[in-house]
Amino acid sequence: MQTLDPDFLRTFIAIAEAGSFARAGDAVNKTQSTVSSQIKRLEEILGTSLFIRDGRRNVLTEKGKHLLEYARRMVRLNDEAVSAFRTPDVSGTLKIGTCDDYAQRFFPDVLAGFARSHPNVDIEVVCGASRSLLASADDSAFDAVIVTVEQGTPGIDRLRRDRLYWIGPENFDLHKDEVVPLAVCQIDCIWRTNAVRALAKAGRDFHVGYTSSNVGLLAETVANGLAVTAAPAWVLRPGLRVLDELMALAPLDPFDIGLVLGGSHPRTAALEAFLDHLRRVFGADARLAA
Repeated sequence: MQTLDPDFLRTFIAIAEAGSFARAGDAVNKTQSTVSSQIKRLEEILGTSLFIRDGRRNVLTEKGKHLLEYARRMVRLNDEAVSAFRTPDVSGTLKIGTCDDYAQRFFPDVLAGFARSHPNVDIEVVCGASRSLLASADDSAFDAVIVTVEQGTPGIDRLRRDRLYWIGPENFDLHKDEVVPLAVCQIDCIWRTNAVRALAKAGRDFHVGYTSSNVGLLAETVANGLAVTAAPAWVLRPGLRVLDELMALAPLDPFDIGLVLGGSHPRTAALEAFLDHLRRVFGADARLAA
């Protein structure tokens, strides 16, 4: 039976995220010819094309998109296995702050993977709004916090850059109402600020009808046809779609998911190991290249 080399899969993921063989080569420290040969070998093993050209970008085929799901999991598991044997026994307790959305979307994988490689580290995860978490980090209430910030915010260790989309119900008609109905997060949320700014710049009237700190509730509100929202692609589920017409009218800026360390907490071996793991999980799942 043929096997898939994790190194080849790491190169494949880099191309999928960068959209370019050359930029992917820089990311994985390989020449462009090596990148090309690795992808050619993957395609030979799988018997299918993984990329097609779209202008200057290399975009995934449908089979390539399917492989990407497996590749991210396989590379992540490979890294965890290596860490489990190479990392010395580490123990301790960590307190990590993050917003509810990231706790639900990313932290099941973060905690499960880290527990396999570092079973003696206990982790407390506290959820809150990004602004309050940042203030708490300054007060040393946490070992580290994961927060949403505007792209390029200084002093932030960026874990990933993500893209916002206008998301609405399947039957949404942009031209039905003069005023765009919104379901958005709390007043200080970057997603909300971005949405309001984009609509104002486009000269389109809007009304904030629903506000919640829980993205699941916002998605349900949108699916019921009550409003539209601005959120990452990972919020999409059956009954929701990206509103291409509104994306063209009022494009949304990307945002950063960043890491901030607690003010005076020591950089313990447990914290360093967790931060390395955190960067791998968020980076491997990135939707938008830096």
